[in-house]
Amino acid sequence: MRIPKIGRIGGSRLARDAQGQIGSIAQGEIGKNAKVWAAVLFFALALLLFLSVLRSSVFGEISEEKKIWFELSFLLLAAIIAEMLMHYLKQPFVMVLLLVGVLISPSASGMIYAALSGVMNSFFAFLGIAFSMPAGAPSLVQSGGIVEVFAKLGAIFLLFKIGLHCEVKGIFNVKNFVIALLGVVVPFAAGYLFAIWGGHSFFYALFLGAALTATSVGVTVAVLEEMKLLHTQMAQAILGAAVIDDVLALLVLSFVQGAPAGGAGMLGGVFSLLASTLVFIVGGIVLGRFIVANYFDALVTDEKMPKKGFLAMLMYLLFYAYVAEFIGLSAIVGAFVAGITMSYSRKTGRLLDMFYPLEALFVPVFFISLGLLVDVDALAQNIVPVLLISMIAILAKIVGCGAGAALSGSKFKESIAIGVGMVPRGEIALIIGLYGLSAIGADGKTVLSAAEYSIIASMAFLTTIVSPLLLQVAARNQAP
Repeated sequence: MRIPKIGRIGGSRLARDAQGQIGSIAQGEIGKNAKVWAAVLFFALALLLFLSVLRSSVFGEISEEKKIWFELSFLLLAAIIAEMLMHYLKQPFVMVLLLVGVLISPSASGMIYAALSGVMNSFFAFLGIAFSMPAGAPSLVQSGGIVEVFAKLGAIFLLFKIGLHCEVKGIFNVKNFVIALLGVVVPFAAGYLFAIWGGHSFFYALFLGAALTATSVGVTVAVLEEMKLLHTQMAQAILGAAVIDDVLALLVLSFVQGAPAGGAGMLGGVFSLLASTLVFIVGGIVLGRFIVANYFDALVTDEKMPKKGFLAMLMYLLFYAYVAEFIGLSAIVGAFVAGITMSYSRKTGRLLDMFYPLEALFVPVFFISLGLLVDVDALAQNIVPVLLISMIAILAKIVGCGAGAALSGSKFKESIAIGVGMVPRGEIALIIGLYGLSAIGADGKTVLSAAEYSIIASMAFLTTIVSPLLLQVAARNQAP
């Protein structure tokens, strides 16, 4: 009987096991390599897909219902870039958002792309590469449509939040009324006289004067909030005067609208708006205070995000904004009044916590949209009248509102800071300009030409973008 050699048998088994392990490792490596190459392939395909979609979105004709998602995602990307630039440039977030809005506006982006594509095409030709940049101008974001809706919501939410920090007695008082009154009278007179001395028509002078009256308080309050000055007497005076200023400016607009028709139309609209405004502000605060104190607080629980309380807050805010628009005021005035009434709630801190996501989403879009409105071509073609009117607009507000503050007991530096805070013009100036484009004067022509409207729109932008810089200097020494 032959006994098998154990060593040989064991060696053959070990060899087979080793071969099996090597085979398994080889199969595993092949499987891993296949997964890697599959991932690389899908990554490349996805990249090509996204780039082709991006190219079509920027240079192609896309239906509006599809394009809105690209525009919104691009606006949020622009807001992220603006926040990164804010830390690098050491400038207020509001100002950086305005500048980003200008850069991505149709006029500016078209000019930038034309110069860039020329350089790139020359570079490709030098290298002998048969490739050229797309011929058409890029279409990044338009100022109308869904962007306009988001911007309006941003302004409404911003003023509602500011209203939550305010008290009625700190906003609607004699001092703020004097500041607002002189802040309307002086700019209106300055714009009217400038137009008359320049040889323009009576109706053009009225519309230009009216365009210089209104204040866009959203930019100012955002800068004051960044500077931690929102609770100072100066900030409260600016807020109160700006709200009263907007009401007075809309009364001026109502008067100017009826001017081409003449007669009772000039005064009827003014008295009607004045009565509606008085009822809305006074009655709205009294009624809102009763609702908030007796019913609203019960809806705001200690949950992280109580649905009933959150939805009730939104409904309440938007209804006030709607009523303000309906009677002829601005929606931001209604939002501010709603915020003031909400300040009577015992749970203001919870309201602000619930409100933060809306603020983070919509408010940056509002400031970027202001930059989108600028027409760089019109600004360049009419640079002299734009600079002159902008300088008049800035000085008239500083002098008018500053004098009102000084007469009401403010110190010199505080008076100047209040005047600077009232400098930005905004949506009301643009609305007045749009009315001028459609209003027919005594000569049968529109009161404002397209070029004259562009000058007013450029003035509104320049006063808005220069305000953060001036306010930083003027309010630097104000006690927080």
